[in-house]
Amino acid sequence: MTFSKYSSTPLINKLILTVLLLTPIFTFQESLALIMLEHRGFVNTSNTLSSIYLKGVKDIFFILIIISSVLIIIETLKINRVSMIGIAVILLFILLPAYYYHNNILVFLSGIRWLIPFILVAFLIDHIDKRLLYKIGTIMFYLFIFHFIMQIIQLFFSYGYFGLNSIGLSSRNPGIFYVPSTAATFTIIVLFFCNYYMKESLQNKIFYLIPISIFLTASGTGIGIYFIFMIIYYLKNNYLPYLPIIIISTAILLILSLDLLSGRTGLVEESLGIRFEHFQKALISGHYLPRDFGYGTATAELIMNKFNLDLNMIITHSWYASSIVNLGLINSTLIFIILGIIFVVLTKSQDKEKLLFLTIFAMFALTTPIAESYPANLIFAVLFAYYIKPKQDNYEHKDTSTETISVNS
Repeated sequence: MTFSKYSSTPLINKLILTVLLLTPIFTFQESLALIMLEHRGFVNTSNTLSSIYLKGVKDIFFILIIISSVLIIIETLKINRVSMIGIAVILLFILLPAYYYHNNILVFLSGIRWLIPFILVAFLIDHIDKRLLYKIGTIMFYLFIFHFIMQIIQLFFSYGYFGLNSIGLSSRNPGIFYVPSTAATFTIIVLFFCNYYMKESLQNKIFYLIPISIFLTASGTGIGIYFIFMIIYYLKNNYLPYLPIIIISTAILLILSLDLLSGRTGLVEESLGIRFEHFQKALISGHYLPRDFGYGTATAELIMNKFNLDLNMIITHSWYASSIVNLGLINSTLIFIILGIIFVVLTKSQDKEKLLFLTIFAMFALTTPIAESYPANLIFAVLFAYYIKPKQDNYEHKDTSTETISVNS
């Protein structure tokens, strides 16, 4: 069964484009606080400066997108089979057992927020077309320009909350974001759109700024993924069967040189090592079923810090560890196996675009709670839904200097 080409689909597109345009406002106060010395005492990446209600605006947009899709289902009495299976799996194997075991409604809702990108995927299937992706690419271009300008301002004028480099400039510059790794994730996603869903006239303006932006964040994961991205992108197809060996070899070389590349010391021990410890603890203390649903989320941690609550949080700091905590050992193991199978299939089919998509998110998930990292979580849902089943259209991309973006179509 498939969705009919219903007129409400453009509403979903408008909601996606609008919330992306609003991206800078969600962490703008934090970005300014990294520059203004008088605000240094208020800066803490485990907490937020912006109103929790302002940050909730993007969640409202996510809910509106889901509601719009539900209304189409109700109106047409049709639903894509993959969507139906996805919704059923989330409901029966995650949400119902999690609700049965939950002991704190705030934590349970935090778990749902963590799950939102995957719920979005189910409701966006057959609603995403190439025209929308090119519009997103244009928005990503302008967001990146603003982000890069903010990084330059932070580099020269920040007091150096994350430290100063050898010449006295800010060592880590997250631009329009609060956390450098989130900024690096955003820039890598911009690189993806730059190569696949962006006008050539825009690509040429930012292609060489992208690696500069990543190095300005000094994110070890971001730097590593940039090199792996470029290797996969330019790798000849006949070498793709050897990709796992190439990635592992490259990763080892990068780990050995990350301190030099990022300008940070003890990066592997202090960043990757700590996250590996969190993963081990999550694995050892994990339950077979989602009994701790929500306790492995950054959202619940922020609520706890914001309102001084004692929620007995389980620190994860990576999507893999948070998956074990929030979904349970059985569900998370199945997901990890499925991801591995998809990687093998894409390697054999030589589909570089989807392979790069999977590589970006799978690798950032090692050090980032990417399901709660905006706008990465929204972009993940949009692209994943598109790859499962795109909405059919007759759009042919033409690169013209007069083409402009509009949320009205």
